[in-house]
Amino acid sequence: MNMQKLPLIFGSLGQGAASIVGLFAAALLVLHTWYTGQALMPSYLFVWLFLLGLSLGSMALLFVHNLTGGDWAEQVRPVLEPLVSMLPYCALLAIPMLVRLPDLYSWMRSGEIAPLDVEPAQTWYLNPIFFGIRWALYFAIWIVFGFLLQKWSPSRKVAAPAPAASSTRAISGIGLFLFLITTTFSSIDWTMSLTPQWVSTEFGLLTGTGQCLSALSFAITATIWFAPNANRNLPARFHDLGNLLLALVLIWSYLAFMQFIIIWIEDLPNDISWYLPRTRGNWGGVALFLACIHFAVPFLLLLLRGIKRTPQALQSLAALLLFASLTDAFWLVIPAFRPQRFELQWNDLLALLAIGGVWLGLFLRIARRSALNAISVQMGDTTTHHA
Repeated sequence: MNMQKLPLIFGSLGQGAASIVGLFAAALLVLHTWYTGQALMPSYLFVWLFLLGLSLGSMALLFVHNLTGGDWAEQVRPVLEPLVSMLPYCALLAIPMLVRLPDLYSWMRSGEIAPLDVEPAQTWYLNPIFFGIRWALYFAIWIVFGFLLQKWSPSRKVAAPAPAASSTRAISGIGLFLFLITTTFSSIDWTMSLTPQWVSTEFGLLTGTGQCLSALSFAITATIWFAPNANRNLPARFHDLGNLLLALVLIWSYLAFMQFIIIWIEDLPNDISWYLPRTRGNWGGVALFLACIHFAVPFLLLLLRGIKRTPQALQSLAALLLFASLTDAFWLVIPAFRPQRFELQWNDLLALLAIGGVWLGLFLRIARRSALNAISVQMGDTTTHHA
């Protein structure tokens, strides 16, 4: 099976079903929130951050591939490129949160900065107007570079000739640098400022690595799921993807452990304010579970050559890591609102189905359109050669 045809299967199988599930769950989510008074925005935020991370991680992976070359990205490119195209829709999906930001961030509510021991020097950064400006700037940068990636994609090289290789690498280098900067500051804005007195110099890089890991996990899972018999004669390419997955697992685990151990050694009130609600009570069990499925189990299995060269085994492991990334987003956000104990609420599930369903329907539509464009380009190329 031609991998360019892979997204055609995506679109034909579930675009309508995903959208219907998403819209139905959204209606239930609104009704449930209105009837019970259960907080909606925390559930919305963790799902949105997880889905946004798939797009940002895909963009970073494509930047890296443009800079380094190799065949590993060609296997998953039909999934990575549509994920990058989802960035404008992620911006639109953020609108409900923009309307209700004080429900998420205590520093946006008047009179609550002093009790949280926020330094006066932080108030220039933690203010609603500057927050909105940064939000718009992040998405402007991401959408522009996402557009450039799509325009210069190898799958469109006949319809839109790519610039010189040196120019492509230069733009990718700039894009990767801006990805690191914007990911750092956006993680401070959207996640770290849930506990505004807490600071960490590693959190931005940890977030960016996690996004790359979740994006690659999604791409591997989707590619092998919808094309289980494709490229059976290319185990080395799956082996490369497994090695990259292992590298990202190790980097993420190292950063997460170093952040924790440094804060544990310092034992300063402002620093431990982030970890206390995420390790107390049964939240500690979630943290231990996350350490197992986000590091220990994948690390041990990815050391095995057979796992990395067997598509179905690699797919199962990638799916586990994708679930780990979702769990990580939940663990980063929700304890700030439920610090006493771990608790799953109906709004968590409904938000996942609502936002995830709408997102998946849009993704399948984009993937199908991208596949049709790529196939038409290939047909044009073939016609030209025959002529």
